[in-house]
Amino acid sequence: MRPQKQKSYHQRKHFKKNFKHKKKELSFDQMLRQFKRRCERAGIIQECKKREFYEKPSAKRQRKKAEAIKRQRLADRKNSLPTRPRWS
Repeated sequence: MRPQKQKSYHQRKHFKKNFKHKKKELSFDQMLRQFKRRCERAGIIQECKKREFYEKPSAKRQRKKAEAIKRQRLADRKNSLPTRPRWS
């Protein structure tokens, strides 16, 4: 006897095949705003700007190193103890 193959999620009994989401009809402006927000969250625009021109490997390494240093400084500043003000 061969073992039975497990059914996919959509083939199981508890899954409603005729279930449909009711979405509100959105205006063009709302849909455009939603699209822009999704693109921004996914980082598509930043990726396009970054890939617009070729970046030499040495320049890429320099940029990444500078970003890492900046992140480290920010983390150090955030985790350090507050110092007393210089003017008093």
